[in-house]
Amino acid sequence: MSYETGETYTLGYGGVGQKAPEASGVYTIFSAARWVYVGESDDIRQSLFRHLNESAPCMARFGPLSFSFELIPAGERVARCRTVATELKPACNG
Repeated sequence: MSYETGETYTLGYGGVGQKAPEASGVYTIFSAARWVYVGESDDIRQSLFRHLNESAPCMARFGPLSFSFELIPAGERVARCRTVATELKPACNG
């Protein structure tokens, strides 16, 4: 199964607040040229706000950034995150 971004949004307080769900899923953070991070969370919005508030030096190198997400049930999230990360090889995971 490949990762398709579907809808993409600007990684900023407005975009996250309006578009990221308070739900279980897998999310990606990326620039125009590179996949930057793949994560999983029981609250995608909260996790993306955490990335904005605690900006990692690795991710800061790639701005401006966007995000996308897939809603995934809690029991399938970790496995899906691993699959997506293996496929996309993001620069700032691990």
